[in-house]
Amino acid sequence: MPSVVATQPAPKDNNRGLAALFGRIARGTNTVILPITDAAQAGDESTPAFYCIHSLSGAGGTDFIHLAERLPDVRFFGIQAPPAKFEDTSFGSSVETLAEFYADALIKFQPKGRFFLGGWSAGVIIGLEVAQRLRARGRVVSLFAAIDAIPENTGHGLPSWHPLYMGEWALNSVNWVLNDVIFSKGSLRALMKRGVARAMLQMRPNWRGNKDGGADTLDAFMDVSHYPAVEKAFMTRLYSALFAYKPKTYAGTVVAYEAAKKPLLRLPQVGRVWRALAPRSTVVKLKGTHLSVLKPGDVDPLARDLKARIAAIWEQIPAGRVESEELILAAENEALTRKSA
Repeated sequence: MPSVVATQPAPKDNNRGLAALFGRIARGTNTVILPITDAAQAGDESTPAFYCIHSLSGAGGTDFIHLAERLPDVRFFGIQAPPAKFEDTSFGSSVETLAEFYADALIKFQPKGRFFLGGWSAGVIIGLEVAQRLRARGRVVSLFAAIDAIPENTGHGLPSWHPLYMGEWALNSVNWVLNDVIFSKGSLRALMKRGVARAMLQMRPNWRGNKDGGADTLDAFMDVSHYPAVEKAFMTRLYSALFAYKPKTYAGTVVAYEAAKKPLLRLPQVGRVWRALAPRSTVVKLKGTHLSVLKPGDVDPLARDLKARIAAIWEQIPAGRVESEELILAAENEALTRKSA
């Protein structure tokens, strides 16, 4: 059985090389919950714990290093898919079973108190179901941070032929030209070349619209040539599961972070979908792209906003004063009501 939490010392926040190495070493263990910051390793329960769920690769450490090091007062944990489970051909085959596995690990690791959850990319979809299952067990999920991603099968997005969608697509295309050609002093020819390459990729058979999954589908979505075979098999199963997953309306509190610079040929509609899927959503626009919002240069606004939101909720009830999940939830709902009044 995989252990719940890693026992390696946390990387120093100012040593990115060591932090990246830590993430890779941790992925060679059987652990699910990785303490990324010193605060997480110290285990001081007077500070809030934030759990961020892995992307498609299953790695829970390296993706979040830059965000975590900007939240030194938060116990920042990455949730990873334990490599020992990759050879299990059922592991990752559905979002629901994967979320149940992580919910079990989180409850074992944190038997009481509220949860702050988050995810980026595929981790948003998995994290949504984890939050649903924690709440179904009577646990309080004070905040779910969805970093620039949405579930696919919501029915809430606009079709590509809709005039509003086409207008947003046109504005996004102008944004690409301004950033790549004018502000970044690139060339229009290079931009057009990248656009054609993306178009050819998206017109390949078995592209991401194919919900049957398969290696061809995953290969069309990203380069997986450098991943071990067992990990690639896990990613293939998970990729298919993400498109098969049909989310239910989420009643908890969500902050949805939306990158301002969308993909050139496809608009994710992050804000629009989350407002419909989770009525208690707040949408925050971030500069940058889906990839850059977690990297130096663009990660700072995300870190500042997330830090402020966690602190505001955490301070509603002093640590250790209330143990009842019902009382925690009642106090948070009361605070939210006062804020909206």
